[in-house]
Amino acid sequence: MRYLHLLLLVILVAIPSAAQNPSPIPSTELASAAEPAAAPGISITKISWRKDIYIPALYEDPMTPNQEQADLRREQKAVMRENAVRTKGGQEPLPVPTRELNSARKEINQGRSVNYLYEAKIKNTGEKSITTIAWEYLLFDPETTVQLGRHQFTNSSKIRPGKTVSLIGSSTGPPAGVVQTLKAGKQSEAKYSERVVINRIEYDDNSFWQRPLN
Repeated sequence: MRYLHLLLLVILVAIPSAAQNPSPIPSTELASAAEPAAAPGISITKISWRKDIYIPALYEDPMTPNQEQADLRREQKAVMRENAVRTKGGQEPLPVPTRELNSARKEINQGRSVNYLYEAKIKNTGEKSITTIAWEYLLFDPETTVQLGRHQFTNSSKIRPGKTVSLIGSSTGPPAGVVQTLKAGKQSEAKYSERVVINRIEYDDNSFWQRPLN
């Protein structure tokens, strides 16, 4: 009987202790809770961004000046033949055409332009065709998880069920709009944690899904 009383006492002491010290939530659950819920019927398979540098001079046709010069000579010869006929007939000759080469062409800006292209490869895993997707590309500091860049885009293209497409957005701004002071010197070599978030989906039956505001 004495042992039975001792056993009951131990049980009564253990119950309040367990109630006051609940089991901690696994770190994996905490991490996933911080991320926005996935959009319905959308599977994101790959994301990436890259710098795109455009130099107009590289796309200029090098044969264009030669072609313009040949055209000018043909015009001059044609006018000279016409003038020979007009002179014999007692008419005033026409002026022989002369112009500066390349004057007929629009001047090309030799300065380069820099754009940043953001891409998300997605698959329509739902049952309805998608017509428009509003999405954003987010970049974070991998150590502090502080958001450094946010780029919003809207793509309009029909995506049938089961089909995979690449959403592409372009921006003149750099990936990270926030430069942390301690890492300012390493910004050119910065590595980011990246995420794509789908905010709105419109379907071909005029229905839509909208991410709730936080």
